[in-house]
Amino acid sequence: MNIESNKSLRPYNSFGFDINAEHFISVQNTESLAEALEWSKQHHYPVFILGGGSNCVFTRNVAGLVIHIAIPGIELPTATTIDHATATIKAGAGVNWHQLVIEALSRNLFGLENLALIPGCAGAAPIQNIGAYGTEIGDILTSVEVLNRKSGEQLTLSASDCDLGYRHSLFKTPAGSDFIVTAINLKLSRQDMPNIQYKALQQTLQSRGIENPGCQQVFDTVCEIRQAKLPDPTRLGNAGSFFKNPVISRQQLDAILKINEKLPHFPQANDNFKVPAAWLIDQAGWKGHRSGPVGVHKAQALVLVNHGGGNGQQIAILAEQIKKDILKRFGVTLEREPVLY
Repeated sequence: MNIESNKSLRPYNSFGFDINAEHFISVQNTESLAEALEWSKQHHYPVFILGGGSNCVFTRNVAGLVIHIAIPGIELPTATTIDHATATIKAGAGVNWHQLVIEALSRNLFGLENLALIPGCAGAAPIQNIGAYGTEIGDILTSVEVLNRKSGEQLTLSASDCDLGYRHSLFKTPAGSDFIVTAINLKLSRQDMPNIQYKALQQTLQSRGIENPGCQQVFDTVCEIRQAKLPDPTRLGNAGSFFKNPVISRQQLDAILKINEKLPHFPQANDNFKVPAAWLIDQAGWKGHRSGPVGVHKAQALVLVNHGGGNGQQIAILAEQIKKDILKRFGVTLEREPVLY
């Protein structure tokens, strides 16, 4: 095992915060993962599991052992497993998500194109139940392969076992906290029939005169929309969308509509409504705000950024200020997406 001490995690978190891990190892298979977990037990070290680092806000150095999941590999269907309608592919937890989308599309396997340019690795996809432009990973996930960090047992959980919801999964609950994702299995379509139900995607395609788009055109359009709105974390540190879109009651909705009748709102179960967190933050005047080296992105109010030299504590303080202001103005409580350490 190649365990390093006092390891800088700056290259391993998309905010680019310069913090250190007491001990660090990058693992590329389940055997190495099991060995690292055993080493941590022998030395009585706490363990922090790190993937692509695009969903973390580090406010301090990390004690114990950081295990970076870098399990590679994309397994495509073989000649003996060909189905004319669908295909199942397997991706190691350390595979870059966007590269997986590109690889699938290049093989004429469809279903991931709406999820293009989402930062992070494949292993985080079911944990976050990532979603964009009308598609969620739960729509195409068949199973998740995991290692139980306590027992060492390797298991395969079906998609239904994962309790997927809006930016929620079993892995975020006490019942699933011991599971470390090592691979995911996705069922993709061989039919070039894109999902264009999302209104903003429809409008962009129509504005370009594309009436019957293929999946490649949807991929290209999603990439262009995201690149126009969201900063590249390699150039401007960020963790993507920082807050979840809140789900509010009809009573809360009516109260906000009295203040601003233009509030976008989308019906949900039990007479609730989902509203865009970005709209609330923008209306409150936070878009483009800067607090020293950190701030809110000028083109997307949902993204908090590190302009350079910032730290996680500053981001956490800014996020809390925004939350308090939105609660005061609209009576809505925002929920953070990234993990705060």
